[in-house]
Amino acid sequence: MPDLPLEHAELIEGLPVGLDHAYHARPERGMKAGIWRCGPYTEHYDSYPADEFMVVLEGEVTLETEGFSETYGKGASFLVPKGFSGTWRQTVPMLKFYMIVE
Repeated sequence: MPDLPLEHAELIEGLPVGLDHAYHARPERGMKAGIWRCGPYTEHYDSYPADEFMVVLEGEVTLETEGFSETYGKGASFLVPKGFSGTWRQTVPMLKFYMIVE
């Protein structure tokens, strides 16, 4: 499938293009799970809109906030909590599995 522009927060660098494919969604419950792929970019969140559990299948991402910086690579799983304020820094293409609960 072709790459498409993806939603983003405050864009700092790059242009997030890729694919977001939901395998399961229950909008009435604020739930969605799927696969997401995207090229390199950096964005800043004032308040992350949902709880999101992720498993990195390829690539890596670094999450940064005051006093915290952690890089998650292939095979890593992590949670970005609703309300997270910080930077998503993705310097290489990434593929992830995700589960979102709003």
